[in-house]
Amino acid sequence: MKRIKHLLKPTLTSLALLPAIVTAHSASDPIEDIHKYDRTVAERQENFDQSQSESKKIQNLRDQLSTVENKILTIRNLMATDYPHIKDDMSKYKFDYMKSVDNILVQLKKTLTQAEKLLPR
Repeated sequence: MKRIKHLLKPTLTSLALLPAIVTAHSASDPIEDIHKYDRTVAERQENFDQSQSESKKIQNLRDQLSTVENKILTIRNLMATDYPHIKDDMSKYKFDYMKSVDNILVQLKKTLTQAEKLLPR
């Protein structure tokens, strides 16, 4: 029994990490993904006023935010790949671009959370 557990442990660990590995090495085109995100946000913004209820409008905003977050992460990853010095905080402006992008994401989420508090339920 101990031997089976010993043999299964690496296999189970690999299976648990597989989604992250596949995502990290996906064959999707990041530029096409960015265009897709732009189309999705534009569509959701267009449909916002047509939403019947406040809860659907809030969900629409959440979807928009999630899509914008995915777009920013895709751009962030492209920057890190194309310009590794940005990732290492060695820009000529002594500015950490990756940290700034991460902060934008946090700010976007906080803004939406605050907006939700103002809307009646």
